[in-house]
Amino acid sequence: MNNPQLTTLWSSMMVEELVRQGASFFCISPGSRSTPLTAAIARNRDAMWKMFPDERSAGFYALGHARATGIPAVLVCTSGTAVANYLPAVVEASSNRVPMLILSADRPFELLECGANQTIRQNGIFSTYTRWQMELPEPSTSVPLQFLLSTVAHGVAKSLSSPSGPVHLNQPFREPFEPESCSTPEPWLEPLTAWQANHRPSTVAALPEKHPDTEALLTLRELTGNARQPLIIAGNIADENDSRAIAELAHDLQIPLYADMASGLRLSSGTLPWQQAFATPEFQNAFHPDLVLHFGGGLIARHPTDALKKWSPEHICVIRNHPERYAPGHSVTLSIEASLRLTANALLGCRKGECPIIREAKGFFAKAAKEIDRVAAPELPVSEIGAARIVSEMLPTGHRLFLSNSMPVRAMDSYAAARGETPVITGTNRGASGIDGIISTAAGFAEGHGQPLCLMIGDLAFLHDLNALSLIGSMRVPVQIILLNNNGGGIFSFLRVSECADIFEPNFATPQNFIARPAAEMFGLDYTAPRTHNEFRESLLSAMNSSRSTIIEVVCSRQENVHQHRALQARLAVLAKEAFSSL
Repeated sequence: MNNPQLTTLWSSMMVEELVRQGASFFCISPGSRSTPLTAAIARNRDAMWKMFPDERSAGFYALGHARATGIPAVLVCTSGTAVANYLPAVVEASSNRVPMLILSADRPFELLECGANQTIRQNGIFSTYTRWQMELPEPSTSVPLQFLLSTVAHGVAKSLSSPSGPVHLNQPFREPFEPESCSTPEPWLEPLTAWQANHRPSTVAALPEKHPDTEALLTLRELTGNARQPLIIAGNIADENDSRAIAELAHDLQIPLYADMASGLRLSSGTLPWQQAFATPEFQNAFHPDLVLHFGGGLIARHPTDALKKWSPEHICVIRNHPERYAPGHSVTLSIEASLRLTANALLGCRKGECPIIREAKGFFAKAAKEIDRVAAPELPVSEIGAARIVSEMLPTGHRLFLSNSMPVRAMDSYAAARGETPVITGTNRGASGIDGIISTAAGFAEGHGQPLCLMIGDLAFLHDLNALSLIGSMRVPVQIILLNNNGGGIFSFLRVSECADIFEPNFATPQNFIARPAAEMFGLDYTAPRTHNEFRESLLSAMNSSRSTIIEVVCSRQENVHQHRALQARLAVLAKEAFSSL
């Protein structure tokens, strides 16, 4: 028989140490086995928490919250398949290096591997996707509490250290689970008298920025200074300070800066939309960089990767702030693990003079903008390209943006308009690039920032996370959901399999034939379905000025979307030939 007073004290100590470590936001899913943890959280006056009937949604919400705050949210669940539902979010957090802490309740050892109800192998369930995992002992006075606090502190530190990511602590409990207060102090508590009194964490972990290696930095400065046609690429970057430092570096050195949508720089007025040039063979034939400085992680578009294969630059230098390899083309010649900000700052002033291609590119981009604006003309039926263009133009200062995978993130990456000097903080799930949990992640991202958010999402991703609309209706900040409903997986229409008429529509396009109005009514959200770009602007402006969350459904055609993309790309190719043929 378990001592309920001991279980209560044990759980409260765990929660208190997590709070003191800064991991004070908990995503709780109801369950019997996790009662001691839930009760400890509910009774801790400094803990913040949110309840989730769906553990899968909770995992993605925690992902978005941590991406916004930089601090791991703590997921709490009962035993069995509850913990397994975290796996997709854990994979994304691991792939995109987002801190996360899973605290799962489990059965005691005598109920394992014997057919006991609601019992699975939980220890190690996330395999290599965790930064650290630990099977905790059952609450017992034979285990010094210093061990428990030290383990919790180490779990938070591992989640935040390089590379940051998920940590799993699996906690077995015996019945009964209901909380009971200790009437008298236990000798077991005496070593923690000072900890109880000072309200400080048991262990403080220092996580300083890593300075670039001196020799590697000298090499990098020399290569950059001597390069004939250098190029800077800003990939997926989580820290705004890193993004700003890279933008300042490109401006200081007058080097072309390809800013991926996930870099946080794509919508800044000082950033040229190089995506539009890279997508044309004419530009790829005219530009031949001999040095590429790649800061951060992966890219949304495949055009830069294809171009690098074609160009075969003499030097491709990758600067990332974690020890994991980033070399998709296996052609990296210099790899530096260091702070992006510190490395960018150390390269300032290493060359003078504007790269000639920038002058030619400015004229191209001015003409390209007019072509994109024609596609988004007010009187035309609202399109995916037009919606992305209009959203990028209308985002208010302070608003956050979240982009679903497949077509929404690509449309924004390719056709967004620059909107001001202030970077737009943008969230994406580009670690594993799945369409699952998008609404949940966006909700956590908005709440973590405490700012209104605009989410662009496709119809299949919307359906995949439909129950997360219950989160949107209960948030402190409003969310505008731009639902691009083209009745299926629009991105597949760009693949060669779309030419296989006998299998494409049912097996790849997967049409769903739904409208979102009933879902909006079910979850208490406002709803509108504009038909033209002008109506879309009006709907978006009204939603952004409202304190309520809104679904703006853009009903469009997959076939027409493909036609618009290809026609626009053909026109941009003509402009690129005119602009870059003299280089």
